[in-house]
Amino acid sequence: MTETVIRRPRPEDADDIAKIYAFDDVVAYTTQLPHRDAAFWRDFYRTRDPDGIELVAEIDGVVVGHLGMILNKAPRRKHVGSFGICVHPAFHGRGVGAALMAEMIHLSDNWLNLIRLELSVASENERAIALYRRFGFEVEGLARMDLFRNGRYGDTTLMARLRTT
Repeated sequence: MTETVIRRPRPEDADDIAKIYAFDDVVAYTTQLPHRDAAFWRDFYRTRDPDGIELVAEIDGVVVGHLGMILNKAPRRKHVGSFGICVHPAFHGRGVGAALMAEMIHLSDNWLNLIRLELSVASENERAIALYRRFGFEVEGLARMDLFRNGRYGDTTLMARLRTT
Protein backbone atom coordinates (compact mmCIF):
# COMPACT_ATOMS: atom_id res chain seq x y z
CA MET A 1 0.00 0.00 0.00
CA THR A 2 1.17 3.51 -0.79
CA GLU A 3 2.32 5.63 2.13
CA THR A 4 0.04 8.33 3.52
CA VAL A 5 1.93 11.57 4.18
CA ILE A 6 0.46 13.97 6.74
CA ARG A 7 1.55 17.59 6.36
CA ARG A 8 0.45 21.20 6.46
CA PRO A 9 -1.50 22.27 3.37
CA ARG A 10 0.08 24.37 0.65
CA PRO A 11 -1.80 26.89 -1.53
CA GLU A 12 -1.68 24.49 -4.48
CA ASP A 13 -3.65 21.90 -2.43
CA ALA A 14 -6.84 23.97 -2.58
CA ASP A 15 -8.13 22.25 -5.74
CA ASP A 16 -7.67 18.77 -4.24
CA ILE A 17 -9.36 19.85 -0.99
CA ALA A 18 -12.30 21.34 -2.90
CA LYS A 19 -12.66 18.05 -4.83
CA ILE A 20 -13.04 16.13 -1.56
CA TYR A 21 -15.82 18.44 -0.37
CA ALA A 22 -17.53 18.24 -3.79
CA PHE A 23 -18.90 14.79 -2.96
CA ASP A 24 -22.46 14.90 -1.62
CA ASP A 25 -21.71 12.12 0.86
CA VAL A 26 -18.78 14.15 2.25
CA VAL A 27 -20.40 17.57 2.51
CA ALA A 28 -23.58 16.04 3.98
CA TYR A 29 -21.63 15.14 7.12
CA THR A 30 -20.23 18.67 7.54
CA THR A 31 -21.86 22.01 8.30
CA GLN A 32 -20.83 23.30 4.87
CA LEU A 33 -22.83 23.90 1.72
CA PRO A 34 -22.16 22.14 -1.58
CA HIS A 35 -20.30 23.85 -4.44
CA ARG A 36 -17.61 25.66 -2.47
CA ASP A 37 -14.68 26.54 -4.69
CA ALA A 38 -10.96 26.09 -4.12
CA ALA A 39 -10.55 29.69 -2.88
CA PHE A 40 -13.05 29.03 -0.10
CA TRP A 41 -11.19 25.94 1.13
CA ARG A 42 -7.77 27.57 0.77
CA ASP A 43 -8.78 30.28 3.24
CA PHE A 44 -11.39 28.51 5.40
CA TYR A 45 -9.38 27.64 8.51
CA ARG A 46 -6.98 30.58 8.27
CA THR A 47 -9.99 32.92 8.28
CA ARG A 48 -11.67 31.18 11.20
CA ASP A 49 -8.53 30.78 13.32
CA PRO A 50 -5.16 31.97 12.02
CA ASP A 51 -3.47 30.12 14.92
CA GLY A 52 -5.35 26.88 14.36
CA ILE A 53 -3.99 23.66 12.94
CA GLU A 54 -4.72 22.45 9.45
CA LEU A 55 -3.46 19.16 8.05
CA VAL A 56 -3.83 17.25 4.82
CA ALA A 57 -3.26 13.60 3.99
CA GLU A 58 -1.46 13.00 0.71
CA ILE A 59 -1.16 9.77 -1.24
CA ASP A 60 0.85 9.66 -4.48
CA GLY A 61 0.97 13.45 -4.67
CA VAL A 62 -2.80 13.93 -4.29
CA VAL A 63 -4.50 15.34 -1.20
CA VAL A 64 -7.12 12.79 -0.11
CA GLY A 65 -7.90 13.95 3.45
CA HIS A 66 -8.32 17.23 5.29
CA LEU A 67 -8.43 18.14 8.98
CA GLY A 68 -8.76 21.52 10.61
CA MET A 69 -8.62 22.33 14.29
CA ILE A 70 -9.73 25.56 15.89
CA LEU A 71 -8.06 26.54 19.16
CA ASN A 72 -10.29 28.16 21.74
CA LYS A 73 -9.35 31.77 22.52
CA ALA A 74 -11.55 32.31 25.58
CA PRO A 75 -9.24 32.72 28.60
CA ARG A 76 -10.88 29.93 30.59
CA ARG A 77 -11.12 27.55 27.58
CA LYS A 78 -7.64 27.81 26.07
CA HIS A 79 -7.14 24.14 26.87
CA VAL A 80 -9.86 23.14 24.35
CA GLY A 81 -9.62 22.44 20.62
CA SER A 82 -12.39 21.50 18.21
CA PHE A 83 -11.92 19.97 14.81
CA GLY A 84 -13.44 18.73 11.59
CA ILE A 85 -12.14 16.04 9.27
CA CYS A 86 -13.02 14.58 5.89
CA VAL A 87 -11.61 11.92 3.59
CA HIS A 88 -12.12 11.45 -0.14
CA PRO A 89 -14.68 8.61 -0.55
CA ALA A 90 -12.32 6.60 -2.78
CA PHE A 91 -9.90 6.41 0.17
CA HIS A 92 -12.29 5.41 2.95
CA GLY A 93 -11.07 2.40 4.90
CA ARG A 94 -7.41 2.95 3.98
CA GLY A 95 -6.25 4.56 7.25
CA VAL A 96 -6.31 8.17 6.00
CA GLY A 97 -8.62 9.39 8.76
CA ALA A 98 -6.63 7.50 11.38
CA ALA A 99 -3.37 9.05 10.15
CA LEU A 100 -4.86 12.55 10.35
CA MET A 101 -6.28 11.88 13.81
CA ALA A 102 -3.00 10.47 15.12
CA GLU A 103 -1.05 13.54 14.01
CA MET A 104 -3.66 15.94 15.41
CA ILE A 105 -3.58 14.18 18.78
CA HIS A 106 0.24 14.18 18.76
CA LEU A 107 0.25 17.94 18.18
CA SER A 108 -2.52 18.51 20.76
CA ASP A 109 -0.85 16.48 23.50
CA ASN A 110 2.81 17.26 22.90
CA TRP A 111 2.93 20.77 21.44
CA LEU A 112 -0.32 22.61 22.10
CA ASN A 113 -0.93 21.35 25.66
CA LEU A 114 -4.61 20.82 24.99
CA ILE A 115 -6.56 18.88 27.59
CA ARG A 116 -9.85 18.58 25.74
CA LEU A 117 -10.56 17.84 22.07
CA GLU A 118 -14.20 18.07 21.05
CA LEU A 119 -16.35 17.63 17.98
CA SER A 120 -19.86 17.11 16.76
CA VAL A 121 -20.60 14.38 14.24
CA ALA A 122 -23.73 13.43 12.32
CA SER A 123 -25.27 10.71 14.46
CA GLU A 124 -25.76 8.36 11.50
CA ASN A 125 -22.08 8.62 10.53
CA GLU A 126 -21.17 5.35 12.23
CA ARG A 127 -17.81 5.04 10.46
CA ALA A 128 -16.64 8.41 11.84
CA ILE A 129 -17.95 7.68 15.33
CA ALA A 130 -16.05 4.38 15.36
CA LEU A 131 -12.86 6.20 14.30
CA TYR A 132 -13.23 8.77 17.07
CA ARG A 133 -13.86 6.04 19.66
CA ARG A 134 -10.63 4.30 18.56
CA PHE A 135 -8.79 7.49 19.52
CA GLY A 136 -10.35 7.75 22.96
CA PHE A 137 -13.31 10.02 22.22
CA GLU A 138 -16.46 9.43 24.23
CA VAL A 139 -20.04 10.44 23.57
CA GLU A 140 -21.07 13.34 25.78
CA GLY A 141 -24.47 14.12 24.36
CA LEU A 142 -26.91 14.37 21.49
CA ALA A 143 -28.04 17.55 19.77
CA ARG A 144 -31.47 16.71 18.36
CA MET A 145 -32.47 18.15 14.97
CA ASP A 146 -29.23 20.09 15.04
CA LEU A 147 -28.30 20.10 11.36
CA PHE A 148 -30.34 20.35 8.16
CA ARG A 149 -28.93 18.10 5.44
CA ASN A 150 -30.27 16.20 2.48
CA GLY A 151 -33.71 17.78 2.87
CA ARG A 152 -34.27 16.83 6.50
CA TYR A 153 -33.16 17.60 10.03
CA GLY A 154 -30.69 15.25 11.66
CA ASP A 155 -29.10 14.78 15.03
CA THR A 156 -25.47 15.30 15.88
CA THR A 157 -23.53 13.39 18.49
CA LEU A 158 -21.24 15.43 20.74
CA MET A 159 -17.95 13.72 21.53
CA ALA A 160 -14.79 14.64 23.40
CA ARG A 161 -11.41 13.23 24.37
CA LEU A 162 -9.84 14.28 27.67
CA ARG A 163 -6.11 14.04 28.27
CA THR A 164 -5.64 13.31 31.93
CA THR A 165 -1.85 12.96 32.08
